[in-house]
Amino acid sequence: MITLAQGRTHVGEQDTGMTPNERQARRIFQTAYNHFFGPEGVRFSYKINILHLYKEEGTACYKGNKSKSQHKNTIIWDNGDLKHIVRQNKHIVELHDPKVNKKDDKLQKFKFYPDDFTYSIAEAPEGFLVTLKAKSGAKGSIRQVQALLTRGDYYPKRLRIKVTIFWATITFADFQAGGINDDIFVFPKKRYADYKVIDER
Repeated sequence: MITLAQGRTHVGEQDTGMTPNERQARRIFQTAYNHFFGPEGVRFSYKINILHLYKEEGTACYKGNKSKSQHKNTIIWDNGDLKHIVRQNKHIVELHDPKVNKKDDKLQKFKFYPDDFTYSIAEAPEGFLVTLKAKSGAKGSIRQVQALLTRGDYYPKRLRIKVTIFWATITFADFQAGGINDDIFVFPKKRYADYKVIDER
C-alpha cells in the first residue's frame, strides 16, 4: 500500500538566503505536503509505477494516526491502536500493532528531511512543477522529487521520486483534503465474521 512519512516542512528564518523562486517553491510544496497531514484528513486514489517492474493501484485515506487503504485483494483499517488487514483472497483477517509492525508496507516509507533539498518551481501545462534536489551530504535515500501540483489548491497530480538510483512515479486522482469522517477508520467486524482471525501482534 502507499505509505506516507510525516516530517517538518516549516520555512523558518534559516531560509532567508533563498532566492524568490526557491521561497515560492518551498511554500507551495509545504502547502501540498500539509494536505496529507492536515487535521481534517485526506482521501485519494493512486497508481504506483517503479521502473515498470512494480505496479500498484488503489485508494487511501489518512487522518492523524488513522488510515484506511485498499489495493488488489487487501483492505486495511488502522485506527491508530489496532490494524486490521483483510486478505480477501485468503479469507483471513490479520491483527497488527500499527506502532511496531510494518509487515504489509509494500511501499517503504521514504524518509524525508525537508531542509536537505534545494527547491525550484516552474509553470507546467497542468499546473506547477516543483523540483527538489538533494544537497551534498543530505540524509536519507531520496535524491530528487518532482511534484506536479494543481493551480490554486496545490493538490498533487503526480510525484516522481528518485530513491538512490531508481525512480518511483505516483499519480493521484479524486484527491480530497479535509472533511474525512472518523467512521471510515472503524473495522466492520460483522462483514468479516466468517473470516479466520490471525493475531500477528
